[in-house]
Amino acid sequence: MRTILKLFMCVAVLTALVAPSLQATTAAARFNGRPKFDEGKALGYFVWRDGDTWKVRWTTFGATHRFSGRVVIESGEFTELKRIDADVERKVVAPGRPARVVRGPRGRVRAVRPGRGAVVATRQEDHILQETEHLLRFNTETDDDIDGFDFKTRGGVRELRLFLEIDGTPRPAEIEVGKDNFRPTEHPVIVVLLQ
Repeated sequence: MRTILKLFMCVAVLTALVAPSLQATTAAARFNGRPKFDEGKALGYFVWRDGDTWKVRWTTFGATHRFSGRVVIESGEFTELKRIDADVERKVVAPGRPARVVRGPRGRVRAVRPGRGAVVATRQEDHILQETEHLLRFNTETDDDIDGFDFKTRGGVRELRLFLEIDGTPRPAEIEVGKDNFRPTEHPVIVVLLQ
């Protein structure tokens, strides 16, 4: 019985020590070139590298979904962040009405009735933020359009980790990268840039 217990403990310790170094990674070369996708014709994330710019996009089949996650880099830093067609932050709910002139029976101006300003709703749900020099975080809701962001890095980034979720759940099967529409199987998607 003690031998089995010792063997079990050895296996558990070895697993704890070796498992982090065996994480699945996706080769950086797989990310070169834009994947094939159309607005409203797919559900998921599309990630690629165009020169020194990384691009992350998402779209749906038309139903509204919440896309959230973060991009973490090891060493180096983010230098640019550009939002791509994230939903309009302000939406006119009711149009305004201009002021009206009130005329009397002889056509003279008797009064001016004030108009009404437009009713505007501001959306606070959509966020794409650079929180630190090593962390981008996003949380957006979209339907059939294409939303996303571009970013650049500098300073010898060794590793890029993409934590991508749809409706609060990691869905690696819904992620496509590079011109060959490769589907990585791991979550997070880990890209080793420098050895």
